[in-house]
Amino acid sequence: MSAPIPPLVRKNTLLLSITQAINGAGMQLVPTLGALQVVMLLGNSTFAGLTTSLMGLARVLTAHAVGQLSDRWGRKVGLYLGLWLALAGSLLVGLATLWAAFALFVLGVLVFGAGVGAVQQMRVAAADMYPQSRRGEGLSLVAMGSLLGAGLAPLVVALAEELGKRLSLNEIALAWLLLPLLWLPGFGLVWGIRPDPRQIALALERYYPPEALKDGASLPEPRRAGSSWAAILTAAAAQGQMVMMMAMTALALKAMECSLSQISLSVALHVMGMFAFSWPIGRLSDRLGRQPVMAAGLGTAALGALLVGLGTSYGEVTLGTFLVGLGWSGAFLAANALLADLTPPGGRGQAVGVLEFWSSLAGVLLPLLGGVLLEGLGMRALGYFGALLVLLPLLLLFRKAEV
Repeated sequence: MSAPIPPLVRKNTLLLSITQAINGAGMQLVPTLGALQVVMLLGNSTFAGLTTSLMGLARVLTAHAVGQLSDRWGRKVGLYLGLWLALAGSLLVGLATLWAAFALFVLGVLVFGAGVGAVQQMRVAAADMYPQSRRGEGLSLVAMGSLLGAGLAPLVVALAEELGKRLSLNEIALAWLLLPLLWLPGFGLVWGIRPDPRQIALALERYYPPEALKDGASLPEPRRAGSSWAAILTAAAAQGQMVMMMAMTALALKAMECSLSQISLSVALHVMGMFAFSWPIGRLSDRLGRQPVMAAGLGTAALGALLVGLGTSYGEVTLGTFLVGLGWSGAFLAANALLADLTPPGGRGQAVGVLEFWSSLAGVLLPLLGGVLLEGLGMRALGYFGALLVLLPLLLLFRKAEV
């Protein structure tokens, strides 16, 4: 029988989930508007994936440092830092778009990316508060907060479109300038998380019975290392492919003469694929094991990439991007749970920082490569490439024994 979740942990999980909703709404503007902004500022689609790549670059540069910070001073410190950076970055991106200032746009995206990357320490905070037998579920409960973010982002875009018409201002810039209205409540939410999840992790026996505290960190070092790298590679492949396909989908839909609202809805459905089924996926990873869920996620993401690349209608492309999101959910969530299982609390922030580093590096390189493929060979080639990317980690995944 599963260990019960203590009321204090439930309260902290709810606050983290709402904070994730705010973070998700902000991040959703990148695939919705980022490629369009680059084309608007540079005049061609060759570097259409630049916004997404800059986001990944910022996370590559800051992931390990933020992990060290949260391991030393607590998870809330990393969350506060992320909220401040994300708020400042959204303002810079909005102003850069209004002023057609490409250099300022690059700076703004880097600051914004560092912020939303730091807020991803929520995954570590969630893992801290749950034993291994319920850790996948704990991660999924926080991830599901992005469902609210999926609904908020289209509302922000729709409001920006309406205000843009009335004020004769660029609606894309206005969407970014409205984001701070979402970020500000996040500070109060993080303040309400008590005690810091790191403190809970260091005294987990106070919250759960002894039989619930099986710890994968006690495995022999070679097995832990091999399984850890299998988790990191799976997460990096799933993240890089998802970011690449999400960035390019906006251009595919724009070529079909879809409106900004239609594109935003398609991205929202993609985000729903990423998070709507998080809870059952998390429960499955707890009951069936991390490896089968990771493998199923990679296969689903491959199918989604093919639909995005080969689709000829709005419905087909949107279904494909939904499946890419759903596959990402299984692969990425189970990989994070596996890595948390294998790592003691005192080094968990840094371990997830390593996963974030490689995932973000994939998010830097693959959208740039995706833009080149799209410009030179078209969406069909991009779809085949996206499918191949997430099938490769299966070779390593099935060679490693799971916890």
